Amino acid sequence: MLADPTYARVVVRRISPFLTFVITRHTSLSADAITVLSILTGIGGAVVIIVPSTQAYLLAVVLLQIAYLLDVVDGEVARVRGSAGLRGTYLDLVGHHLQNQALYAVTAYVLVAATAFAPWAILLGLVGVGFATPFGAYARLHVLGTRPSAAEITHGRVSSIPLPSGAAAAAVLYWLYRRIAFLWNYPASMNLFCLAILADAVRMGAGEATPLVVPAFAGCFTGTLAAKQVANALRILTAGSWKRT
Repeated sequence: MLADPTYARVVVRRISPFLTFVITRHTSLSADAITVLSILTGIGGAVVIIVPSTQAYLLAVVLLQIAYLLDVVDGEVARVRGSAGLRGTYLDLVGHHLQNQALYAVTAYVLVAATAFAPWAILLGLVGVGFATPFGAYARLHVLGTRPSAAEITHGRVSSIPLPSGAAAAAVLYWLYRRIAFLWNYPASMNLFCLAILADAVRMGAGEATPLVVPAFAGCFTGTLAAKQVANALRILTAGSWKRT
């Protein structure tokens, strides 16, 4: 459920072909329509978390997982119907951003509410939501019109990152970071939130009145994500190639 390639291969992509078959055989839904439905479902799953109850939290997990399933199905439908293209990929990535921001914003609110609107929690929530977008890579792309080099990407394929031999401790730590950086990206990030939401659903089912795991995880996740994005932007600023290719 954590690593997208594994979870997608073992679970989601074994279910998605059946839903794709039903959609393409019995409906006229376009791939873009399914993408929009995925976005709305994901945002809905995030909004439900505002309600501190077992039922609402379980519903949130279901909606978030359905959104992920639809996120896989839209591409399959596009390929079956011959409508795959860059426009669909663009809409898909916009959807990831909107769902992520909704999830970060709502869980930040849960954190703030759980701390009785403590100033530090409000500040952490604002920083987490505000700096969650990978603005460094996007700004570089806008300026140069070229994608970052492999050395500037911190969330590439895990299998493509070789283990440094005879490297200093700092280099080894950076290698370890590159190995787990996917956890801050959709859908792994969403699945981590789902685990936290499930944990609080169990707690509230046992009689607890307020969530604890979700606000704690939201603070840790969005705080580290914000630090990751700022650090990556500074790294691109100081070490990136600024020549057009």
